[in-house]
Amino acid sequence: MRCLTPKETVDLFGRDGFSVTSNPQMHRTALVLEPTIASRQIRVGGRPTPNVSRLAHFAEALNRWLPPDVHRLLWVDHWNNDFPSTYELFIAARVGLGEARSLSDAPGHYFDPHAYDERDQTKVSPEQARETGILIGLMSLIMINSWDGWLVADRREVSKPKRKSGEPRKELSTSELANVASPNVQG
Repeated sequence: MRCLTPKETVDLFGRDGFSVTSNPQMHRTALVLEPTIASRQIRVGGRPTPNVSRLAHFAEALNRWLPPDVHRLLWVDHWNNDFPSTYELFIAARVGLGEARSLSDAPGHYFDPHAYDERDQTKVSPEQARETGILIGLMSLIMINSWDGWLVADRREVSKPKRKSGEPRKELSTSELANVASPNVQG
């Protein structure tokens, strides 16, 4: 995994209709998809489980829903460090992975392609297990904190015509994406 700046993200995904707008005062660096492309997207939505022990399974299923064997971009669209928050844990994870830049400077998290649909643990490499664990952990922290984020699978890399199940892949003109967020529920 490596963190991406808004410019690096636009360099990679700009031709797919993505742009970035920034509002640091609101802790927001939005990933924006061109409206004509957005209207053709197939999106999945759902409320994460209220049982926190199942949150990682929800994040892992969301990751498996996207095409395997392509790069993943986990974009943190909106965050805050209000108390109580796991903001410091999120930043500590990035620092532990060698990222010294702030979330404002590098809100993108770019993951290597892996067989993300593989469920057989004997076929998953240690590197894939590590990267998938980091991706799921960061997605879980985004949802726990009620932040907003996007998980994007780079469609330019998709070469397999069918999924393992034999089901045809969805044909989209751009990258496939899923919103990673948790509703801010008043309790």
